[in-house]
Amino acid sequence: MKKVTYSDLYEFNFLSDVSYSPDGKHALFAKHNACEKTNGYKSYIWLLDAETGETKQLTFGGAERGAKWLDNESILFTANRSGEKSKKPRTEYYKLTLTGGEAQPLFTIPERAVSCEPMGDGKYLLAIVKHCEGKEEKADDEAMDGRDLYVFDEIYFWFNGQGIRNKLRNSLVIYDTKTKRYKQISKKYTNVAGAAMSPDKTKVLFCGPTYENMSTRESALFLYDVPTGKTKTIVRQDKYAIGAPCFMGDDKAFFTLNELKFSGQNPYFCKLDVATGEYERLPYADMEAGGAVGTDCNYGGGSNKKFYDGKLYMTKSVWGNAHLMAMDMDGNFETVDGNEGSINAFDIANGKVLMTAMRNMDLIELYSLDLKTGEEKRLTTFNKEYHDTHSVVAPEYFTFKDRDGVELDAYVIKPLGYKPGKKYPAILEMHGGPKGIFGPVFHHEMQCLVNMGYFVFYTNPRGSDGRGSEFAAMTGNLGKLDFNDFMDFTDEILKQYPDIDEKRVGICGGSYGGFMCNWMIGHTDRYAAAASQRSISNYFTKSLCTDIGYNHNMSQLDTDPWEDWATVWETSPLKNAHLAKTPTLFIQSDEDYRCWMSDALQMFSALKMNGVDSRVALFHGENHELSRSGKPKNRISRLTEICEWFEKYVKPVK
Repeated sequence: MKKVTYSDLYEFNFLSDVSYSPDGKHALFAKHNACEKTNGYKSYIWLLDAETGETKQLTFGGAERGAKWLDNESILFTANRSGEKSKKPRTEYYKLTLTGGEAQPLFTIPERAVSCEPMGDGKYLLAIVKHCEGKEEKADDEAMDGRDLYVFDEIYFWFNGQGIRNKLRNSLVIYDTKTKRYKQISKKYTNVAGAAMSPDKTKVLFCGPTYENMSTRESALFLYDVPTGKTKTIVRQDKYAIGAPCFMGDDKAFFTLNELKFSGQNPYFCKLDVATGEYERLPYADMEAGGAVGTDCNYGGGSNKKFYDGKLYMTKSVWGNAHLMAMDMDGNFETVDGNEGSINAFDIANGKVLMTAMRNMDLIELYSLDLKTGEEKRLTTFNKEYHDTHSVVAPEYFTFKDRDGVELDAYVIKPLGYKPGKKYPAILEMHGGPKGIFGPVFHHEMQCLVNMGYFVFYTNPRGSDGRGSEFAAMTGNLGKLDFNDFMDFTDEILKQYPDIDEKRVGICGGSYGGFMCNWMIGHTDRYAAAASQRSISNYFTKSLCTDIGYNHNMSQLDTDPWEDWATVWETSPLKNAHLAKTPTLFIQSDEDYRCWMSDALQMFSALKMNGVDSRVALFHGENHELSRSGKPKNRISRLTEICEWFEKYVKPVK
């Protein structure tokens, strides 16, 4: 068996975006592969025969995305096949017939399109990136609003993964291929966060905040009537956050409503009567509408909600797993698929669920689920050869109670070739969020460490998803309850696994996990080294410089720098940086607008000033998603930096 290594990234197959044809006889899905030559990703559209299970590659250009069914025999997708190079944004759509032949140009829109839904009669519902005041979006190499000069006059002015967003909005439009023009149906200052179209194509339900100077956590819900062209406001933008719009037939719709009382709060589920515009709150489900297990091996997207046969299906985080649930029209839930692992996206037709899922420590594959029998069946083997030839080690699982009597889960992956009685180094991995989860799924970073001879252990502390709002509520408790949980967890692991050398334990985490790394090194010396990724160190700069800082992060603290300076500083790891003694590596991207590089650099400088060995690996042109969708060579370099840091400070016997 081969060891799992950094460069194995080039052997992985990532599957996403499953969707059935209208008659349910076929399904589309996307397959993505990291490409060493281009230092990017190749994306192809594939076809699944729902009856035979056979798969067939439909496109071969390597840049086809966003596939949608036009009818049972043809699809549309986006690609840049014209060869035209333009500094102005544009999106090309092509039509491909399944019976054969080359893809034909369908239409081109002079905007960056985010999504596309066919409406029939040559019309399409598009979400496009548009300047809300009518100005053209400038190319990156132009002086104005480009690399030489950026002008900000609103917040947020940039957004992670999207770049500079000043005065840009995601706008909903209906594009007519006959006239080659579009009509905008969202207000010019509305930033559409979610949208759904009724099955009969006569209604569009969408949500998002409307703002001119400062985006808000609060948002509104709108219902657009296609025949009349009129828009009705269903929920005003005053005190709620609205999300996850989804039709449940032509006359009913679903959406989520969050009261925003505290950070980590789960939303209410609501049912809308489309004809009257009246809505009701359903029994409190205390969950998010859609959830998945954290991993660095999921590339691409897909739907995690589907209305079928009188029920709304959605994924739900449950402890360390992501299950498939079904809600009836009265808001009652049942578990449809509670198997271990993570369901990432799915579609339903003819009594069968088609899903992309991670099972049995394998990489992502397609699975089917029979709604009548409950039988789950694996349909593809794109990653079977890799799994069969590499030393993938599964975690052991148990639960324990922390000092406050709260039951927490525990995952432990033993080092490859583990021999009882031998002492081993170990790494505590901490997920982001904090409202995220780790579970029993393949994680490249963890498997690299295990194959290098480390124990890897992880838990889902208070603040994590999958156990309700009360468990996830961390307002005013960052660095307190979660810190205690991680310390208690480490104690428990050392007790249960005496072959771990307690003096050779490192910590590693990204985003919120990076915050915890920075926090822990200022509050304990028990760890031999730390790898802090896309981290938070100073809530003053985090709140005032990042895309969601001024609303989300201030809500986490339940205050701001002017109202309660002491709380903001007390919650900042930088406050205790002068006490740190732990050698720390900082992994950071210079276009990470979610956790901007200033925080990593401040923490790094503080450690250096106090004589602590530290290092920054700053990745140019990458953002918060470096570990999940960054350039392949940068992802490999990131893993190299982390593992070599631990090899230097954790691996040696001292």
